[in-house]
Amino acid sequence: MAVSTAGEIPVRVADAEQSCGSGRVLAILSEVESMLTRLADSGTCGSIDLRNLLAGPGDRETLRRILAEGEVSAVVRALGETQVHETAVRGVWWVTHCAEDGKTVAEFIEVTHVPEILKTPPDDIADGLEVLFAKRHALDG
Repeated sequence: MAVSTAGEIPVRVADAEQSCGSGRVLAILSEVESMLTRLADSGTCGSIDLRNLLAGPGDRETLRRILAEGEVSAVVRALGETQVHETAVRGVWWVTHCAEDGKTVAEFIEVTHVPEILKTPPDDIADGLEVLFAKRHALDG
């Protein structure tokens, strides 16, 4: 990192490698851009497992800051908690799966219309229909 002064104001210039997390963040963003293009062109979804990719200091925070917070978020409580956040880039979701003790066990960027974990499985829809049927008939007396 070079340090110089412009007049009496100290100026620090960080090198590109340090500010970008050795290129990891830029590589992830490039892959997200490719996946978003595929989603737009053909409807093909994709995901990136972030566990081993965000190893450098500040990588996770840098990526979160760049993608920013979007309008939609959800929490799924099943075998631990899963947090789903749409980023400010529509179609790009940050999904964090936690164990029952709260430790993060998986973290993904998903490029899709709706993350799979938010979709109701067909068996659950059938169960829901049975529950609704029973509740409605209980009101009929």
